[in-house]
Amino acid sequence: MEGLTILRTALKANGLFSLATAMLTLLLGSSVLAINEMANGQPTVFSIQLFIFGALVLIAAYRKKVPVVLVWIIIVLDILYVLLGFYNLSLVHSELSASGTVLIIVTNLLVALFATFQTIGMVKYRKSLKGIS
Repeated sequence: MEGLTILRTALKANGLFSLATAMLTLLLGSSVLAINEMANGQPTVFSIQLFIFGALVLIAAYRKKVPVVLVWIIIVLDILYVLLGFYNLSLVHSELSASGTVLIIVTNLLVALFATFQTIGMVKYRKSLKGIS
């Protein structure tokens, strides 16, 4: 069940990262320019969205039986976050501070890694389930 281990680890990391980012954004989004820029000037709304997402991801990670549909939705949302993040970055890059640009890029790369490892874990997990049947 190597796929399940990879999947659960990636989900836990994604969920904890989302919750930590939500907390930092909520606490510092109004005072730290880079964080405010990452939240598109709406740190409270961004934080609420991340809290909800992080909680769902952790629920998926800790469920006894993997909620396959929920995990695929999480992966799609991660991919959309990255694509929209880089698209928005390309539109407003000249208006962002250097630290805001770096923060957005690093965050997007981490989310892309989560999506990649979650996908690898899901594929391996699904293959192992087919082997058992």
